[in-house]
Amino acid sequence: MPTPRSSQFVPVRSGGKRLVVRGLLAGLLRGEWEGGMRLTEAEAVARFGVSRTPVREALLELQGLGFVELRRNCGAIFLPFGPEELREVYAVRCLLEVEATRLAAGKIGPQSLDALLGVFTRIRESGGIDPEWEHDRLLHRVIAEASGNRRLYAEISRYGDVVQTVREIVGGQDYGIHETTADEHLDILAALARFDAESAAEAMKKHLSQASDSAAEAVGRMRSMPAHD
Repeated sequence: MPTPRSSQFVPVRSGGKRLVVRGLLAGLLRGEWEGGMRLTEAEAVARFGVSRTPVREALLELQGLGFVELRRNCGAIFLPFGPEELREVYAVRCLLEVEATRLAAGKIGPQSLDALLGVFTRIRESGGIDPEWEHDRLLHRVIAEASGNRRLYAEISRYGDVVQTVREIVGGQDYGIHETTADEHLDILAALARFDAESAAEAMKKHLSQASDSAAEAVGRMRSMPAHD
């Protein structure tokens, strides 16, 4: 069965920037930094072993996403970030992706839809998992790309990167989530296959609402665990 491809819009990524973004988000999620705490560029350079350029790029991206505030001659001031703030990230993601799903109806080729339907059917029936959320990310990327709106695609990619980083930091706490997610993805795909834009959008909204609850609960559990040296 062919694998669906997503190649129309290819965002450029910086390995150094991603290292810094992931590291700062990890510190926020684990409570290492709290709202109001300060980080200078020099401290970030020393901590992550990169040059000032990826540090600046990372801080600008995090400011745009609402995780830090940059102040002249002061550096980055962390904003509060925990389960409720993560729900806000998902709320924005939901607004973006529900509209993308509505726009994508009727624009995804049957070959790609069939391949994705086959993947998530196997995950559901086998009780398996989606390693590194690879298929999940592909489905969301295919839908965003099919929306035909470059700006919408770019914003969805930004928020998708944050969500994936949170998943990597929280770790392998699936709690049956892959099977549940497979069912939700199948509902989205079935509606898209019928060219039913409103049902597909509603299925995406339901999926991201569940994902928001699961992510917030996982972060809450992580925060409640004792720190290890």
